[in-house]
Amino acid sequence: MSRPIRVAFTRHAEWRAEERGVSAQAAADLVLDEHRRRPRNPGTADSRVSGRGVGVAYDWPASGDATLAVIVTVWRE
Repeated sequence: MSRPIRVAFTRHAEWRAEERGVSAQAAADLVLDEHRRRPRNPGTADSRVSGRGVGVAYDWPASGDATLAVIVTVWRE
């Protein structure tokens, strides 16, 4: 598996998405749609993607599961 097909959120990411008015679906879709173009994240999360006015930092594979990406944080661009 070369890309995630499922997305989960940390509690922090859920809180940030709600705080910033970003729907969970929008963040998850961004990860799944843009994963192949992701750059390495300089912070603690593995990767990041941005687009559609949203940025997401996430870990993939998560817990050794290549089908799962876990969103660590979300922001508005």
